[in-house]
This record gives sequence, C-alpha cells and structure tokens, in this order.
Amino acid sequence: MKPKVERKELAAMIHLLDDSDVEVYNHVFEKLTNLGLEIIPELENAWSDTYDNTMQERLEELIHKIQFQSLYKDFEVYAQEGKFDLLTGAVLIARFAYPDLKMELIQEELMKIKREVWLEFNYNLTPLEQISILNQVFFTNLGFDVSNPNEINEGDFFINKTLESKNGHPVLIGLIYCLVARKVDLPIYGLNLPNHFALVFCKNEIDFSQGVEDLRKDVIFYMNPHSKGTIFTKNEIEDYLSKIESEPKPAYFSPCSDKRVIKLVLKSLMTYYLEKNDEIRTKELSLLIGLVL
Repeated sequence: MKPKVERKELAAMIHLLDDSDVEVYNHVFEKLTNLGLEIIPELENAWSDTYDNTMQERLEELIHKIQFQSLYKDFEVYAQEGKFDLLTGAVLIARFAYPDLKMELIQEELMKIKREVWLEFNYNLTPLEQISILNQVFFTNLGFDVSNPNEINEGDFFINKTLESKNGHPVLIGLIYCLVARKVDLPIYGLNLPNHFALVFCKNEIDFSQGVEDLRKDVIFYMNPHSKGTIFTKNEIEDYLSKIESEPKPAYFSPCSDKRVIKLVLKSLMTYYLEKNDEIRTKELSLLIGLVL
C-alpha cells in the first residue's frame, strides 16, 4: 500500500529536489518515488512551473523512475501468468516509452486491419491462397514494411508507432502480422533464424506451454516479412544457414513461442539503446528481459 501524503507536504518535497545537498536530494527522490503514479500530475505541473534546467532534468528522471517501476510490476505479473500473449507483451513494451498507452487504442487499430483482410478473405481457399490475400492487404494495400536497417529509430520497436507509421523493426512487423493473421484464424508464428526473423504457417494452433521442442512436422511453409511475406522453403533455410556457417538446428526450422518473440523485441530494443550509449534504458530493459525467462 502506497504511503499517503498531504498536498502541502508533497509540494515541499518536490521543492527539495532542487537542494544542493546530494544526501537530501537522494532521500527526497527515493521518498517521492515510493509515492507512485498518483503524484505524476503534480510532478508534471512542477516541471511546467520551473525554468531551471537542473530541476526539470531531476523531475524528468523522477517521473521516468516512477513510470518504470509501475511498468516493471505489470511486466512481472504478465511473466508470472506465463501466457505471454503477443498483444499484451507488445503494449507493455510500448509503455516503456509511452507510459499512458491504452490497450483499447491498439485493439481498435488491429480491428481496422482485420476488417480490411476480412473483406477479401475466404476460408475455402488453400493456405497459400489465404496468405496471398493477407500479404496483399497487409504489405501492399496498407503499406506495412520492415524499416531500413540503417534508419532504425526508437519508434520502430513500439506497436503504437509502428501501426501509425506502417514501418517497424522486423520482429515488430512480424508480431503485428501474427496478430492480424490470428484474428482471421490463421495459425502463424515467428521463426527465429540467426540474424533474421521470419514467419511460419502451421497446420494448427500450438500450445507452447506443453514444452514442445521440435515442431517441424507442424510447418506448412515459411514467410519472409522482409520481402512482403514471400513464401520460402526448408531448403532455402538450409542454404541460408550454410552461407552464414551456422549449424542447422531443429529450432531454426520450427515456430518459436510468443514468449520468444516478446523477448526478441526487448533484446532488439536494448541493443538499440546500447548503441546509443543510453545506460539507464539499457539497464532497465535488461531487468525486463530478466522477467521473461
């Protein structure tokens, strides 16, 4: 249970964030952090009311710390439940940068895409024909595409920004593709190849909680989100692995779990911040990754 604090006392503590005594500052910072999300509006008002850069930076740091603590707790619950559904995981990851993001907003955007697919869809078609329709709507009509690897930006890892821009990191584009496909009952999962994320069309839905390992028998065909969902084969995977001198492990031919996809997004995002020398966000993402074991 969060400790209660009177408004005057809260204002006094916020004022002490400007104290030059490091010990006082650290004590007040910790105390304010423990008060949780409820004090965010007061902190934002304090930020607006000051023109002192140091004070603004301290307030920004405090707000971020409180929001991350809340996100960590929600991620902890998500991980403990063990379901690792893609949508919840993607929204939690997006809250890392957009803490006020609502699940309902993302659900509405996904439903819009589903309706576009539904207008063209026919369950009497073969899997190849169904995927041809999904690819046409998703990649061509709506314009979703993998971002240029030399132009990756922060938003490419967050589902809200990727749905808005139609461009994203390969794993995010694959994740959204899976979400849309499953809304029209197509069992599509991720394929985690070395340095390459692809997709798998399976015969049936897969229950990864049963500890399955070799799922090659469940695969109908593979798809490449890097080239508008182009179909490729087991032989092409073997050729790719041979070129990069990688051992052809069973996992490279089998669908990976949604848990694995969420972990891949987190790791890719952490790599992005690591390359930007952002030590704080790199450390925070490392903590989140530690929950997805």
